[in-house]
Amino acid sequence: MGLMSIFIPVYRESDMLEGLLEDLLEDPYEDKEIFVIIDEPSLKSLRLIDKFRGKVNFVLNGERRGKARVLNDAVEDSSGDILLFLDADVTIDGESGDFLKKISDSLENADIVEIKKGVVRDSIIARIVSYDYLGFSSTSWFFSRFLGKCLGFNGAAFAIRREAFNSMGGFRRTICEDLDMGLRSCLKGFKFKFLVDANVYTKAPSSWSEWFKQRKRWGIGAALWLKENYRSLLRIVREYPRILLSLLLLFPSLPTAMSILIIPEDIYVKIAYILFFILSTRASVLLPPTAFASTTLSMIKNMLMTVSSLLAYSLLFYILAQKLNFPFNPLEFTFYYLIYSPLWLITVAASIARILLKPEWINIDWKV
Repeated sequence: MGLMSIFIPVYRESDMLEGLLEDLLEDPYEDKEIFVIIDEPSLKSLRLIDKFRGKVNFVLNGERRGKARVLNDAVEDSSGDILLFLDADVTIDGESGDFLKKISDSLENADIVEIKKGVVRDSIIARIVSYDYLGFSSTSWFFSRFLGKCLGFNGAAFAIRREAFNSMGGFRRTICEDLDMGLRSCLKGFKFKFLVDANVYTKAPSSWSEWFKQRKRWGIGAALWLKENYRSLLRIVREYPRILLSLLLLFPSLPTAMSILIIPEDIYVKIAYILFFILSTRASVLLPPTAFASTTLSMIKNMLMTVSSLLAYSLLFYILAQKLNFPFNPLEFTFYYLIYSPLWLITVAASIARILLKPEWINIDWKV
């Protein structure tokens, strides 16, 4: 398609930036220009500037200006018809091969392309977070294949045609600029594609406290996005009801939570108790279970529901992992499903509640 402009925003420094720049410069796609925009650069970042001088365009800001502002400014200074945005903490999969060409080719019949992302599995938390990214990627693949549009995407690695970017006015000042741009692209009818055969890896938070800070910010961003766009989202869901299926991939614990909230507990118990009672009239051996049913069936019901849901989701995520070339470990997934996913769902639900009930409690740093 022609010249590709590549943009990498950095706050102070990134341990993965040097390797990322080397991979981009070594990529055989020749028609490219690279912009690295650094807010409050550290000494480490300044040393990188000397190493890549004349090969990479560096923009240094003495204060933190924020991701949306610096990227919009950098796009204005660029010339490419293809705009590729990469986070500074991603690394390109060495097996992707012709990474930039695959992106360019995919934009021949699309307006926005999201690049598949995995997680560097270098810690326990990273191994668990990788199933989050499997859910994210599966959702984007679902949007790409069955709708050709998206409501949001993971902005750590994506490309967009310049005319599409300009028609949307670039990035808006939001916490989740990728969700915002995805929805706006859908409303404008832009074609979305998920690129499976090109892959990058990103770093997971280094601790559970860092994970919570990240997900709290994501939760607040998603809540603000929902509050601002709920009318548009309802209209899109009415037109494409299959979109709701994506929630099952993003939040595996959602079906169980909804069943608990919607269907009163005593209905399960009463139905099971009646069945036990009817059967006990024909088999006296069932009289003791019937006598204890009122106190034990609730626990049994919850256990059976959890186990059956876990098995169903394990099978689904295993199939998706095979299709999208993600690792899958049953023990890791069990922890993800039973502990991690409910925690992530509660974080998002609490953020939505805070935005709706007490928005003044939210102290937003728009530059982050």
